[in-house]
Amino acid sequence: MAEKKTRQHMKERPVAERIRDFEEVPLGYSPEQAMEEARRCIQCKNPLCVKGCPVEVDIPGFLKLTAEGKFDEAARKIKETNALPAICGRVCPQEDQCELECVLGVKGEPIAIGTLERFVADWERNNASKSKVVSGKTKAEGPKVAVVGSGPAGLTCAGDLARLGYQVMIFESLHVTGGVLTYGIPEFRLPKAIVSLEIEYVKSLGAEIRADMLVGNVYTIEELLREYKAVFIGSGAGLPKFMGIPGENLDGVYSANEYLFRVNMMKAWKFPEYLTPVKIGKRVAVVGGG
Repeated sequence: MAEKKTRQHMKERPVAERIRDFEEVPLGYSPEQAMEEARRCIQCKNPLCVKGCPVEVDIPGFLKLTAEGKFDEAARKIKETNALPAICGRVCPQEDQCELECVLGVKGEPIAIGTLERFVADWERNNASKSKVVSGKTKAEGPKVAVVGSGPAGLTCAGDLARLGYQVMIFESLHVTGGVLTYGIPEFRLPKAIVSLEIEYVKSLGAEIRADMLVGNVYTIEELLREYKAVFIGSGAGLPKFMGIPGENLDGVYSANEYLFRVNMMKAWKFPEYLTPVKIGKRVAVVGGG
């Protein structure tokens, strides 16, 4: 009987080191670890993992290429349907999606699909001069489409449409792009440099982005439809939900949105270097388990 292979686990920065900064905690796979983990895939004839992926990445295909050390080809395979692999590999809930459907998870540990996606994307970025992956930019001769919001939904929509030859313009209300990827996820979970590079890839496909463009103020939807064939609205869920109880407006009470915005966009964690503090008490109450 063949020896049962165990799942490869990423190394992480030591606790004593990582509690002092906001740098990324997981260190990712080495090429050897990635190949070893990818070899665990049994290449199912009916890959349920693909059905569990919202964008239906050819998971067995990219895993096979990774197992063979063909990392550039693996990156190309992922980008056939996913323009944001370095982001998805870090923040997608794989345990509830593709990995949940992995057959190996029935009696053991599923393939580390998310970590392998992250590895392939990072390898491509770190070996850009060696990689054969191209943007796949299509000559934009199709109808013009407006995309409202440069968060994950808007970027994904823009990337897919650009690949199909549409002329895509993204309108972002903030002065920086990325939406919740930028203002809502801490640096140690998703480095902003990763977000910027993924956005540059979407732009390389042909999509354009205009920042500081609050749709509804600068333009109405009706005005956009005079110039664009269609409008995709990916404005996100930026407004917090309150409980409607006394004290919610007291000093020192933050909504999740305000807290994340202060930390991520205004660098509150670097106070007083940045002049937007977050009040920290020795005892903190957190309402909500998200």
